[in-house]
Amino acid sequence: MTAFRNRWCWAKLPDDSWGWISEPLLEFSYDKGRQLADSGNSQSASSSHSPAWIKATAANVRSGPGLGYDRYGSLTKGTKVYKLSQRAEWIKCKTPGGEGWIRRDLLEFDVAAGRQLAQQAGSAATSRGLESAKGYIDGDRVRLRHGPSTESEIIALLNKGQVVHVFGEKGDWKQVTVQGGNTGWVAGWLIKYETDSGNTPDVDPLPDPPPNFPSPEYERPPAVSEKLYAWIDGSKVNVRTGPDTDHPVRLQLNQGQKVEVLGANGHWCRIKTPGGDVGWVAGWVISFLPPGQAITTEQNGEQVAVKVGWVARPEVNLRAGPGTNYEEIAELVFSTQVIITDQQGEWYKVLLDNGKTGWVASWLIDTREERIARQEGAPAGSQGGKGSQIVHTALQYLGQPYVRGGENPGGFDCSGFVQYVMGRHGINVSRTSPELFREGRPVSRSQLRPGDVVFFRNTYRRGISHVGIYINANKFIHAANHRRDVTINRIDDSYYGPRYVGARRMY
Repeated sequence: MTAFRNRWCWAKLPDDSWGWISEPLLEFSYDKGRQLADSGNSQSASSSHSPAWIKATAANVRSGPGLGYDRYGSLTKGTKVYKLSQRAEWIKCKTPGGEGWIRRDLLEFDVAAGRQLAQQAGSAATSRGLESAKGYIDGDRVRLRHGPSTESEIIALLNKGQVVHVFGEKGDWKQVTVQGGNTGWVAGWLIKYETDSGNTPDVDPLPDPPPNFPSPEYERPPAVSEKLYAWIDGSKVNVRTGPDTDHPVRLQLNQGQKVEVLGANGHWCRIKTPGGDVGWVAGWVISFLPPGQAITTEQNGEQVAVKVGWVARPEVNLRAGPGTNYEEIAELVFSTQVIITDQQGEWYKVLLDNGKTGWVASWLIDTREERIARQEGAPAGSQGGKGSQIVHTALQYLGQPYVRGGENPGGFDCSGFVQYVMGRHGINVSRTSPELFREGRPVSRSQLRPGDVVFFRNTYRRGISHVGIYINANKFIHAANHRRDVTINRIDDSYYGPRYVGARRMY
């Protein structure tokens, strides 16, 4: 059982297929269900995957078991979740938007009381015209945010008409999951519901499969629109059970092994080996061309093999072929993740999360490999010491949005960016630029090395007020401002030169 919507459950059937079953026809206790299957006897017993319901007006979902962990978002009263594990007073739950931790005192485990909460929440939603959880974005370039506020970081930009599924609310904000994409918050007045047209169906339709739910979507993402094969481009490449490094390793593959690509999630590919094993590999460790061939672009005067990237403009056309004379088959928004599968001239063929493939002009894609290669004085992929490793990590976030108070890839401010990058390498530093300036070891300007933290004063306020990470050749990377996001500047340019105040080495 993996999701609940409108009193329907998205479930895996005995033949390994997936489908919707009406919740009243199901028994959620593991022991009782096993007894029903064996003999029809119905003695209930709780299990570690027992259902629970949110009983508070709103309950925060966090990345770990404590108030100090990042907040993914919040769930409203009556939302159904499933208990996965427990640590002290915190419960790890499977929610409509993924997995996260919720305080135990915010959950109702009694089934009768929980269903009453869900029924009350459903009645309230109906009174607000939310008979269907499915809606559409009713605005251009609508911001999907991490929390229910304009001060919260921006996760993505949504196009008019894009499908969303509403599963929570707080004030005038709606918590949504984007069809095949992220979960976050959108201003309620920017969502139009299926029932707004007045064409309400006579009976409740079978709900759509839940979007972006870790299981079964990690098991079975949308199938690719054509047969795709790739070759392992690295020695002892890990194949994992899900699309990120937090998932356990299922097996390892050797250089040059051919695999079939079944689907994608961000920069990860779901693959199948000739022996029938299925799992996930990072898109940057496979090649869609046979060994000895590569998709390349020029960066710093050298040819760089490119594999994954991001859309680098607010709106980009996906075309049926490698040229502007081909049909537009979709529109991609800024920072959409793509996997590059082929190349013709100045056009890349890309694979998307929804299984579609199409063509995008290469100059509209900022690749991971180009970001790495922009590190002057070091070839792409160079890991020359701790400082170069820090720079290598920092360059991966080039172009990410500036968000005041931001401290993760959804949005950074200047010190949040430095703290996050350093943290990726096990270096704990303070959160503000004045505090950072008192840490590490002072470095003279003539002795600057990649990875050093550089400081500036009197930018938007008096005193030490801005910070970045030195790259090389008088350049540094930093979260600049709302207009320029994470970018690269010279420390001796007309603006930053007079404001340079010093540097510290944190490693």
